[in-house]
Amino acid sequence: MHLVDTVEVEPERVTEYLGVVGSLGMAVMTDAGASFVSCGTTSSEIGERVHVQVVWGFDDHVQWNEIRKNMVLDPRYHEYGAAVASLRVGGTRRFFTLTPLPAAL
Repeated sequence: MHLVDTVEVEPERVTEYLGVVGSLGMAVMTDAGASFVSCGTTSSEIGERVHVQVVWGFDDHVQWNEIRKNMVLDPRYHEYGAAVASLRVGGTRRFFTLTPLPAAL
């Protein structure tokens, strides 16, 4: 299962946002039990806000509930949340399950 955070960031704040996710966010999420899967961005050179997508992995909703409990009990989580909230201008958080495609016809 994957948690996909996709946030909008002004181009001039992308480096700072990635720095917070790569340091404090990585520590909080992995210490809580999530696995880092990937991070990607749209281009900052096209005159639009940049979308930053960070993907975290875990087994199922049961494990996610444990991860969430661990995060809330970690004082760094609240620091992380405040830091990224001050840098983003919008975004979504979605849970995805791996779904096999049917065999080719």
